[in-house]
Amino acid sequence: MFQKTLIIGLGLIGGSFAKALKKNNLSKEIFACDTDLETIDYAKNSEIIKDGFTNLSFFSEDLFSFDFIVVAAPISAYDEIFFELKNVRALVIDLGSVKELDVENLPKNFIPCHPVAGSENTGFENADADLFSGKKFILCKESLEVVEIAKKIGAIPDFLEAKKHDEIYALVSHLPQFLSFLTAEFSPKKITEEFFQKAFRLDNSDPELWSEIFAMNEKNLEKFYEKFFENLEKICNGNTLEMCGDLDSSTPLQQTQGEQKFFEENFSTIFFRSLVVKSFLEIPEIKTFQSYAGMGFKDFTSIISVLSYNAKKLETLFEENRKKILKFFDSLQ
Repeated sequence: MFQKTLIIGLGLIGGSFAKALKKNNLSKEIFACDTDLETIDYAKNSEIIKDGFTNLSFFSEDLFSFDFIVVAAPISAYDEIFFELKNVRALVIDLGSVKELDVENLPKNFIPCHPVAGSENTGFENADADLFSGKKFILCKESLEVVEIAKKIGAIPDFLEAKKHDEIYALVSHLPQFLSFLTAEFSPKKITEEFFQKAFRLDNSDPELWSEIFAMNEKNLEKFYEKFFENLEKICNGNTLEMCGDLDSSTPLQQTQGEQKFFEENFSTIFFRSLVVKSFLEIPEIKTFQSYAGMGFKDFTSIISVLSYNAKKLETLFEENRKKILKFFDSLQ
């Protein structure tokens, strides 16, 4: 148990981590630093943190009183944050999703981490103490202490070298989110059915937060995007059967009457997204990296099951909507 913990960044991930520490009695006192004073007040009123400030400089020499520091802020703020933390003696971890960091002043006891958990919803108000339960918790530097922390909050610790981590998550996390943003304008305008809400939920993620991640992992992302687009071109320039894909899917869509109606009424947009996902899943490295994927990957790819819809009906609907679907594809070129 830690005596005094500092959480830097009280968004969804930082807030959830603070709540997980609180729920599992892993720290006697929890403090926070966040640029939003209202968030700090909310966290204090919720009795998750004891106190907080909007700037690390307000902690002054008190930074040396912490024995555990968690950085859950945007990676663009790391240079400023780690300048303040450079001499601390505490165990320091970060929770960002890009791990090859070009950052100076990293403290001696710094362990790069990535909890493979999240939501399209952001902010402390959506934080959940159980967010990490049953989810992978990647460490990019060995630490028995951090492994134990991960286990105690219900996560599954795993180790990856930082360069490999960024390659893997460019494919199984960053690219699905990028493709969701890229094709969001072709999504159904009002999604009423739960299955399709999950399948399209990444469309509603925070673009500002993700644009930074895309920039940080640009080389890996571009490499896999090129493979994706080659696959999409082949499918969309092929014949009807190729576009309809594998009609003997091992995960058939068990549609309710409402889902069936919604699917047929929004066929062009839903079917185009299924082609996008099919092209994504045909990237060769998927088979190797898929075991590291989180719920975002699973929800994004779930729409592939529409390709197991009644074959004759699917081809009829496709022919009726061919021009719309090809127009979507043309707009990406």
